[in-house]
Amino acid sequence: MKDFSSIHPIYYVDEDDEKLIKSIEEKINLISLNNINKKKNLKIKSRVRSIYSSLAIEENSLSLDSVENIVKNNMVLGTKREIQEVKNANFLYEHVYEFNWKKESDLLKAHFIMMKYLCKDEGKYRNHGEAVKKGKEIIYKAPESILVEPYMQSLFKFINENEKKIHPLVLSSIFHYYFVYIHPFSDGNGRMARFWVSLILFNWKKEFEYIPFEEEMYLNQNEYYDSISACHINGNANVFIKFMLKIINNTLEKTTQKTTQTVQYIKLNKSQKEIIKLIQKNPNITRNEIAYNLDITSDGVKYNLKKLEEKNIIERVGADNGGYWEIKVSTEVK
Repeated sequence: MKDFSSIHPIYYVDEDDEKLIKSIEEKINLISLNNINKKKNLKIKSRVRSIYSSLAIEENSLSLDSVENIVKNNMVLGTKREIQEVKNANFLYEHVYEFNWKKESDLLKAHFIMMKYLCKDEGKYRNHGEAVKKGKEIIYKAPESILVEPYMQSLFKFINENEKKIHPLVLSSIFHYYFVYIHPFSDGNGRMARFWVSLILFNWKKEFEYIPFEEEMYLNQNEYYDSISACHINGNANVFIKFMLKIINNTLEKTTQKTTQTVQYIKLNKSQKEIIKLIQKNPNITRNEIAYNLDITSDGVKYNLKKLEEKNIIERVGADNGGYWEIKVSTEVK
């Protein structure tokens, strides 16, 4: 007999979804950053774009420049509420690794921070009915408040039980959809759903700190809402999973495009191109392993590695024993 006090996620990953997942994984491996200072700068810029886009979806009218100035503690013109929304979101994203995506209690703590000074029941599930409106028309009525707590408990149980069974890209999408289906809070449901997806993906691949996928969601806002509505009708998360995979893949396409074009612009021989591929797969690869994989001599490997270093494409970090290779693709290279 079905337990109606629990959420039972329904989803299916087809061949097209698998292709997108593979494409995303390949693009993630292409991302490389030059130095600590540049990493810090890129991380802040990505955070600003994520916050701006996520709040813009919620009709926050502050510009991208204004959001950046708030993050930098500069004065801006705007309503008290909209400025507070940015401050709260920035604090949360800045302390993202202090939260465990598998703990329901951490979700409530995160909501308290996200909605501090913005609503009366921050950090608590709603105790009243909720509906989503488009204009004056109700387009979605959320489950009764009495079901919110057991639904959220069962959703967290699901992601904990399936952490190693379902790909993080799919698991985060399932969580997002069923979270907004439950609509557990009086306010802040959308921005919390997007933050929790970020949290799951950051813990899967740290490179997601530099990938503001929320921006692509904002640019495709109508499709974002349409995919959620389609799932409500279909009774499964399939359409939303496809949407999220496409959004993340498109974001990565834009993130890696300049880097990829730069690598292709530099004249490399066949061995050098193959060496870059091997390093992308395994930064700890040894010279002997490269020689074995490419069936070339040790001197050949040494020569090609030296050429790649001279062209500022790769760099050896650490000692020969125990160190690793870093791909240093700079858009300034001509």
